[in-house]
Amino acid sequence: MAAVLEASSAAKANAGSMKRDHKRALYWSYFFLILFVIFFLLPPVYMLITSLKSSAEIGAITNPWFVYEPTLENYKALITSEQYLTFFKNSAIVSVVVVIITMLISVPAAFALARMKFWGSTALGMGVFLTYLIPETLLFIPLFKIFAWVQDLTASRR
Repeated sequence: MAAVLEASSAAKANAGSMKRDHKRALYWSYFFLILFVIFFLLPPVYMLITSLKSSAEIGAITNPWFVYEPTLENYKALITSEQYLTFFKNSAIVSVVVVIITMLISVPAAFALARMKFWGSTALGMGVFLTYLIPETLLFIPLFKIFAWVQDLTASRR
């Protein structure tokens, strides 16, 4: 009976230690979470602060985190710029067309992979999912090589 009581008291002491360890781990998790939030939100906040400054205030040697005379002239100049509106319109058209084409191709393909069984469907599905493991940055060099090759092809015809 004494052995059972000793084991019970040891388990209770260990449970308190685990709660303390869990609390400590939680505090450290929040500490690093706050550090990451600060690290990743500082550049957009600085960009917003700088966008509200005039050109003279940006070049002045003052506190870069404070706007002394806020102005919306930069936004007004951007929105009224004909070149920006053309670029924005082109980007919007390309984005909408790419999304439509992607949805028209990928939705039936996803349905076929999920619902229909055909020869090679398992390997094809596995290949599609495994491509998500490749970081996009690894594709920059082959993409650059392809663009350089296309430029060589088109430049030789001029």
